[in-house]
Amino acid sequence: MHETGKGERAVPYALGIDVGGTKILAGVIDLDNRQVVSTAKKKTRVGSGPDDLVQRIADVGREAITQTHAIKKVPVEAAGIGIAGQVDRDRGLLIRGPNLGADVTDLPLAKRVGDLLGLKVRVANDVEVATIGEHRFGAGRGHDDFVCIFIGTGIGGGIVQGGRVRRGASDSAGEIGHAVVSYDGRLCGCGGRGHLEAYAARSAITKVLVEELKRGRESSLRAALPNPLPEGAEGTLIRSQMIAQAVLDGDPLAVEAVTDGARYLAAGMTAIINFYNPPRIVLGGGLVDAVELYFKVAARRAQEESLVVTRGKLKIVRAKLGDNAGIIGAALLTAQG
Repeated sequence: MHETGKGERAVPYALGIDVGGTKILAGVIDLDNRQVVSTAKKKTRVGSGPDDLVQRIADVGREAITQTHAIKKVPVEAAGIGIAGQVDRDRGLLIRGPNLGADVTDLPLAKRVGDLLGLKVRVANDVEVATIGEHRFGAGRGHDDFVCIFIGTGIGGGIVQGGRVRRGASDSAGEIGHAVVSYDGRLCGCGGRGHLEAYAARSAITKVLVEELKRGRESSLRAALPNPLPEGAEGTLIRSQMIAQAVLDGDPLAVEAVTDGARYLAAGMTAIINFYNPPRIVLGGGLVDAVELYFKVAARRAQEESLVVTRGKLKIVRAKLGDNAGIIGAALLTAQG
């Protein structure tokens, strides 16, 4: 058995599954050596329904285990799932997942995936598990008090206090993506208006880009998109790497959209800095990994706009584990009571 933290123990090899609005990534993690033994990936297929979601999660987990057994014969006895949405950890339920489809509610995810894989499964929010991964093995290692913010299809946060993730009264602490930055503003995927996620997430920036292209704005991105541009898929047409390349090419529309999104993220971060006064903020997710401009603008503006006293000891850094933060943190769930 392996010691993973204060009073926690786990088998050396565990399956971690990270379920986001774009993809499902699974990996078998060697928790003794902090190594990812194997990974597998599938598209999430948002809106396809709970049965399809459960099956795809199980399929990608099984594929990762099969790949591991081809490399080395080791037992994988438990699994953790980090999923985009509100979760009841104790009952293993996905209560609500607006970025996964409107009908994915009160889903007994731990039991259903566990039955398919023949494993004990624990479930938590995707950003919570990414925060756990960064705390143990990434940019938060050696730091027992910090805030994580991950930007992808949506935006989520995690709070580490005294070396442990702060879960809140109803397991929902850290939902920075649903902080209001523009009262009665853009419609968010959760049904609310003016939320940070609707302005600064990758899907929000993509929607702006597509809408501007439809209005006739010129951009190098146009050549990579279908013609005519389809309706109803604006948030999924442009990936982070496409945005990154357009920014590197100096595309005015891409630079404008990324800068505006980063400024909104900075507004949300400023509220955290002034209210919570953290010593460290870790920014991660596909958009942060891919687009240097996004990180630089958000970090600089947050430092500039926050109070002098609250930013005095603050460091804003990038996450270190990339896509693996979620699967490592999910695997670490198997150690927790």
